[in-house]
Amino acid sequence: MDMQNRSNRPEFSVDFDHESLSHALNWPEEFKTLRSRCPLAWTESHGGYWVASRYQDIVDIAQNSGVFTSHKEFDPATGAVVGGLSIPPMPTPRGIPDETDPPEWGGFRSFLNRRFAPKAVESRRRRTEQLTTFLIDRVIEAGKFDIVDDLTNPLPALSTMDLFGLPLGEWREFADPLHRMMYTPKEHPDFLEAVKGWDWIRTRIEEEIEKRRTNPQDDLLSHLAHGEIDNKKLDRATIWSIALNVIIGGVDTTTALTANALMYLSECPDERRYLIENPDKLPVAREEFVRFFSPIHGLARNAAMDAEVQGRFIGQGERIYLAYASGNRDESIFHDADEINVRRFPRFRGQSLTGDSVADSRLAFGGSLGRADRRYGRRMGSDRAAAAA
Repeated sequence: MDMQNRSNRPEFSVDFDHESLSHALNWPEEFKTLRSRCPLAWTESHGGYWVASRYQDIVDIAQNSGVFTSHKEFDPATGAVVGGLSIPPMPTPRGIPDETDPPEWGGFRSFLNRRFAPKAVESRRRRTEQLTTFLIDRVIEAGKFDIVDDLTNPLPALSTMDLFGLPLGEWREFADPLHRMMYTPKEHPDFLEAVKGWDWIRTRIEEEIEKRRTNPQDDLLSHLAHGEIDNKKLDRATIWSIALNVIIGGVDTTTALTANALMYLSECPDERRYLIENPDKLPVAREEFVRFFSPIHGLARNAAMDAEVQGRFIGQGERIYLAYASGNRDESIFHDADEINVRRFPRFRGQSLTGDSVADSRLAFGGSLGRADRRYGRRMGSDRAAAAA
């Protein structure tokens, strides 16, 4: 590989920042421009990183974990974050298993799969239905219904609390700091204040873990408290990292996607009626909602060695932002990519890109639980809540 290709970086340089307000307001147009003009571009934002915007490039990079890693660690000398999935880096413990690589990742997957495999999550279907019914019953007689406040915000949080075996009445104390951390720009002064909200959450998790060590229950916290990988007990840091990862995936991502899907259905009565009359088509619609709304807009990878992608030299240590939201609108993969078509799947050329898709070639724990929440929330919300409108 020609090391002088480093000097060609300005040729592929663009003015791009996925954390900026302008991007938040215009991301479909920005990504369309990148796909057509510079599908693998360099930006100087946040210390510099590459942006992959086409579907196939995203898939190829994400599946090549030997070259492009997810691993996150902290520099022992400076405490600075090295690697991980976030650009800019987040000052939080690494998310397990998402911010690990094989073979370490395989051990975590095997351990967690007992609680998050689709069959295990399906066994919780009745509980999810009960929570959804409870939330809708609270407001349906009032004659008005707020999709976010009354359903899509509390439901994922309640389901996650129930999964952990935590008191349901504390769901806001868990959900609110997370939402603030997700929507506050990482370089904004308020972000560190949002992160402090995790101190209380961590204390509560550790308190409940100690209870489970002596009095185990049939819940995720007990599974973690008594968990072993390769005959070694999980330490406190690992338990917290797993809990953090599950809470983020179970609360924030699911809330965003379900809210957008229900808002769309409230504005498109024909499509809502079609799904009410054909509940077996909900999984098909779910994949289309994931594709179009892209609750995870992108995740990073880190070059473990010098590499070449689409003729670009990627130097060891450089970072690449995999723009899932862009790949999900790639016109070469999805016909009429900027339109919602709830009948699109499974007749498609590519799978929607998320943290638990083919792009990652890994199971994102909480994904199956999130699907269950979205499935029952949309089904019952689009049906019964329509009566309150």
